[in-house]
Amino acid sequence: MRLILASLIGAATLLGMSASHAETYPEKPVTIVVPYSAGGPVDIFTRALGQGLSSRWGKPVIVVNRPGANEIIGADSVAKSKPDGYTLFAGTEASLTMSPHLYTKLPYNVQADFVPISHAISLPLVFFVSNKVQANTMKEFVEQAKRQKDPPFSYGSTGAGGIAHLPMVTLEKQEGISMTHVPYRGASNLIPDVISGEIDAAVLGVSVIEQHIKKGSVKALAFSAAQRSAALPDVPTFSEAGVTDINAVFNIGLVAPKGTPSDIVEKIAKDVREVIHEPKFRKTNIDDFSYVAVGSSPSEFGQFLIENSKMQAKRISDAGVTLN
Repeated sequence: MRLILASLIGAATLLGMSASHAETYPEKPVTIVVPYSAGGPVDIFTRALGQGLSSRWGKPVIVVNRPGANEIIGADSVAKSKPDGYTLFAGTEASLTMSPHLYTKLPYNVQADFVPISHAISLPLVFFVSNKVQANTMKEFVEQAKRQKDPPFSYGSTGAGGIAHLPMVTLEKQEGISMTHVPYRGASNLIPDVISGEIDAAVLGVSVIEQHIKKGSVKALAFSAAQRSAALPDVPTFSEAGVTDINAVFNIGLVAPKGTPSDIVEKIAKDVREVIHEPKFRKTNIDDFSYVAVGSSPSEFGQFLIENSKMQAKRISDAGVTLN
């Protein structure tokens, strides 16, 4: 009985200590590492989220940009940080579910070094083609791609093994078509070549290609989401277009170093969810960009990462891509 009582007292003490973490958190500035340069979608959203969290917490939230190596530099720096809830990572598929299958060796291990906090938002991409392509619907594009063998249709991406590449591999596999992949260093180089007809197609974020679609410089054929984009209401979803969705989606989520107290993780996730679903924040920083608000729990985000990793592994295998 004495041993049982001692165990219960010990457990209660630990629970009390755990509860105190969340009750007083944060007691100092919180840093969120963004693995991209300032000014991009991940940076802009994270800074807005940081401001919302700072207002709730009464403490500064500092965004630190550590770009490079397909998010590996930023991810590794956080993996090696103190697990106290004061250093977080705003990661995407690149570092959390794709790199483990693209690289034979990484300086971090997603499962061993990170704890999921929240899947914050999804950024669906839009499939668009050059005006020189005669197809005006996804079905017409697929039918023409099946007939056009010499030369086949070409598509551009922002890099082999990236989010603008692998969904196109999925499209090829599921529709039984073959296209030529042309990798670019970024969207700013890719877009002019689609406009000119140098390449035939691509998938990019709505905010990146929206102005060119509205000007009629390119044709948008499908949006990779369950619902249409508010910015491009005339563009059907893949499902509406009669083609299976290729899951061309870019996701942003927060993780922390493994060992971060669970009650702090839960508190951050709760506050993230409340910030992104606040009407004014949502309209200004999510809806206006055709993003999708998620704000999941840590367990939900953990399950998402497992399922997304399996999907990315298959895509990468299908594409035959390795990066070292």
